[in-house]
Amino acid sequence: MRFYESMIILRPDLTQEERESVFEKLKKKVKDLGGEVLEAKVWREQNFVYPIRSRGAEKKKFNKGIYYLINFKLATTKLSDFKETIRLEERILRNLIIRRDG
Repeated sequence: MRFYESMIILRPDLTQEERESVFEKLKKKVKDLGGEVLEAKVWREQNFVYPIRSRGAEKKKFNKGIYYLINFKLATTKLSDFKETIRLEERILRNLIIRRDG
């Protein structure tokens, strides 16, 4: 088990219920993979320096996004499954996962 931190940028046009469903989906996936969510919170809503295009069938450009921070503990062999869940979620614009020591 290793400690990880993930910064996820969500589309700004989502309702509060849609945001919460994405957050719950990610937390549930970590738990289903045998991991533990240590902290999860909305960090801030911020404007981008340049527009970011959404993924999926609907190609829209966004000038701001909602930053969501999640700290979790997960086995290294299960990290690829978590990344796949993020990749398939069309409401996520960008993400970054880094390993945290301790």
